[in-house]
Amino acid sequence: MHEFAVNEERRYYNFQGKLPHVNLSAEPAPIPPTTPQNTPKLITDTTLRDGAQDPRFALFPNECKLKYFDLLHKLDNGAGRIEAVEVFIYQKRDLWVLEKLLARGYQYPMVTAWTRATPKDIKLLVEVGGGRIKETGMLASCSDHHIFDKMGFRSKQEAMDKYLVPILSACEHGIRPRVHLEDVTKADITGWVIPFIQRVLKETNGLAKFRLCDTLGIGLPDPYADIPMGLPRLVSMIAMATGAELEFHGHNDFGLATANCIAAYRYGCKRVNVTIAGLGERTGNAALEQVVANYIRFFGDPGFKIEALAEMEDLIHCEVAPTHEKLPIIGKSIFTTQAGLHQTGVSRQQDADGGLIYLPFDPCLVGRTTVELNRIGALSGMDGLVAILNAQWEAATREKNKFTLMSRVVKQIYDQVHDSFDGLYDPALDKFCNYRTSFWEPHELLELAQRLSTKP
Repeated sequence: MHEFAVNEERRYYNFQGKLPHVNLSAEPAPIPPTTPQNTPKLITDTTLRDGAQDPRFALFPNECKLKYFDLLHKLDNGAGRIEAVEVFIYQKRDLWVLEKLLARGYQYPMVTAWTRATPKDIKLLVEVGGGRIKETGMLASCSDHHIFDKMGFRSKQEAMDKYLVPILSACEHGIRPRVHLEDVTKADITGWVIPFIQRVLKETNGLAKFRLCDTLGIGLPDPYADIPMGLPRLVSMIAMATGAELEFHGHNDFGLATANCIAAYRYGCKRVNVTIAGLGERTGNAALEQVVANYIRFFGDPGFKIEALAEMEDLIHCEVAPTHEKLPIIGKSIFTTQAGLHQTGVSRQQDADGGLIYLPFDPCLVGRTTVELNRIGALSGMDGLVAILNAQWEAATREKNKFTLMSRVVKQIYDQVHDSFDGLYDPALDKFCNYRTSFWEPHELLELAQRLSTKP
């Protein structure tokens, strides 16, 4: 294997605060062969570490961390694919949580720590872990911008030498180092990242593994995009030059975190790192639920209990921070439509030979057993009205299918609904006034139907 040398010249990717430019290569990135270093594909979770750094809340409650860990274990369901969760070890609350997590005794996900690349942190980990922590993440900022401007190292060689001390110390104490290559999508890949990985592997006898951190979410899933931002080429190049066991940690600043995770899998990563609902710094990390759903699409279901995802979203929403109702996979309103055309499709899909028409999957799969399929707004049609009226009527009387598209009352309700959204035209002002801007609630529609039904 060719050994790469450190390039001491500084290589900055300074975009002057503008959107990072993308350079394309003439040929796509090669896909590395399948090896034990990149299969089976695994998922690791950083909700309790990086997710807890989300600026929307000051504290991720201790008890909630334990509940989340239990649900993560439930989601894995013995598949062994949700491999690990990582936690801090610095505060009293961190140590209390650590003890409770370890007491669970779960094989998956295993409990791992996170430290800075300093001897002091490894000493602390050895003390609090008591031999129970077998792996730790270890921050190793790797872009020249971080090496020189943040960390204050005088050279790239100095950075390498300083990072190696705690890495080797962890190995000496039986703790596997998972080296976090922070800001790798702005790093000198051939002039520092690959030489560093090669040296770490040599000095740890292959024990170390590595996390490629797209810290600013500027990575791209395009196989033609050049390094360091092109994830396929970046991962493929590092994998084939080092033979290292790689993991990808992505942020969502450009909305590509999930796509980058799938690209990272395809081009040589064994693991991807996630948080529930995409919690994390700025726009957040790659979302657990999105990665799990796409994992199943690409690799098949290893036995996940994915209905646990709804429980996880409910937990975060109630005890940590509000989650958006339109979150892909787990949002509470993602199965709902107000458009008449879509409502017609939804009303007919239950008996359709071709299956679901306007739903990408059955909500029950992710634990959404009761969902609102229709809302009545300014774009709604009669199929939506019929569905809501019949549901309300059945709940009130236990009678089914009272209303149909041919019902006189349904047509009258349809007209009144759209009259309310039209409002009244004022010729003096030449505009519509007093029009409704809120959805019609189901109970309002039933009350209107009952009033209209009593009229001759």
